[in-house]
Amino acid sequence: MRRLPALLALTGALFLAATSVLAITQAPLGSALFFGCAAAMAVAYAGILARIWSEPRAPRRLVHAALLLSLAFRVPLVAPRVNSDNDMVRYLWDGRVQTLGYSPYQVVPSDPALSATHTDETRRMPSLHARTPYPPGAQLFFRLVVSIHDSTRTMKLALFACDLATILVLWRWLLLTGQNEWLFLTYAWNPLVVLEIAHSGHLDALGALWIVASAYWLARRRTALASIAFVLAVATKLLPIVLLPIFWRRVRARDAAAGATLLAILYLAYTRQGVLPFGAVPNVVKHIRFNGPLFRYLAGLATPQIAALSAVGAGLLVAMWARWRLGADEAGSWAWPMAVALAGAPVIYPWYLLYFTPFLFSVGTLPLTAWTVTAISTYIVWELAFFQGARWVVPPAVMMLEFAIPLIVGAVVLWRTHLRRTAHPQTAQRGRTRQNLIGPLFRFRRHDRPQHEVGEDAWKGGRQYGSHYIEDADSGRAPAERLRESATDTGNQTIIPRP
Repeated sequence: MRRLPALLALTGALFLAATSVLAITQAPLGSALFFGCAAAMAVAYAGILARIWSEPRAPRRLVHAALLLSLAFRVPLVAPRVNSDNDMVRYLWDGRVQTLGYSPYQVVPSDPALSATHTDETRRMPSLHARTPYPPGAQLFFRLVVSIHDSTRTMKLALFACDLATILVLWRWLLLTGQNEWLFLTYAWNPLVVLEIAHSGHLDALGALWIVASAYWLARRRTALASIAFVLAVATKLLPIVLLPIFWRRVRARDAAAGATLLAILYLAYTRQGVLPFGAVPNVVKHIRFNGPLFRYLAGLATPQIAALSAVGAGLLVAMWARWRLGADEAGSWAWPMAVALAGAPVIYPWYLLYFTPFLFSVGTLPLTAWTVTAISTYIVWELAFFQGARWVVPPAVMMLEFAIPLIVGAVVLWRTHLRRTAHPQTAQRGRTRQNLIGPLFRFRRHDRPQHEVGEDAWKGGRQYGSHYIEDADSGRAPAERLRESATDTGNQTIIPRP
């Protein structure tokens, strides 16, 4: 505890220095200075993570100091102007044409008939000749921001606000579920998060907010709000669709129907001439490739469409397994299905990983934490393509580095868990006959029996008795506290404690 304030100050100063240098110099993506700043952020991040894992409690003033530092890291990067090659320029144009009565799915920016919709900034955007790839939920956000003020600075500030809201919701979720509140730093100090939102302003910040909000409201048993947040996340980018099994029998049927209705309304609102607004997604699956070795391999064996369906199917299977074995407040329940699906995607830009970054607060998600850091290495492509004329392809050595390190971290986690179980065989065997070495990657904590073996009422919970996964709306006790109580039978309901 004595060294924690000094470590917080040291790592915070290093991180702030790195973001300040990056903001002042405006170092290009992929340049030596950019990687130097990113490396400094990663060192600071690793230093603070190594300590907070073993720091279950700390004075609230230190938590507040860490939160203020998180804000300080971002401010220098938010301040500079947005370049014309940034994705936010396309966000702005998509929102602008909606306010003028056009559907963003029916028009292309390079159309001469739409010249009046451009400014000097949007005329130079890289995606002039491409249809929008962004789903209806994202388009609604673009229109809202442009309605407030038509500028890329406003768009960046809106995404920055989403980032800050994600930090606060994650913090509240950790407190609600009885977990270490320090673990909000796994998101707030993540170098990828800071670079891709405060620096580059990517839309995935909005999707990450909706997903963590859905998890939070599910823990509060606000299942209608959880369903709506999940639908908005899917309508922002399709990746979270693989989390659908997580909600099975955890939300009321009427709330699930309300969510499905909202999704239908969002898509129908942008439907023209009977064509659903999928934008450029089919074209991406068929033709666009970046940093997706697994997809490229599967597409070579079959077709791109089958490879894409395989990625989605793998994510759904992981989510189904997590639904069967894990609690809704487990980091792995949310992070791993999305990560598995993304690993099989045709395009894996670094900012795509933002969707699962709020869920990196368990030891079992350490491989994914490592991936968020190693994925930054793919920015070398920007340097090679723009300044050396190379192809838009990740060099094999960089791709090896990006994926090998997370695999090594995962192997270490499995090996250390195996050693602990070998050293304490009785503890390892008690109630764990169905588990295997994959379990540590998902952080088993809540229960040791399949859900179907427990009474339905115990899992669904009621206002009076609650459940293992979710907290009662009118109870201040976290699930972890209830699990430490002895088993209590009341009527036909049974609360099963952890063995």
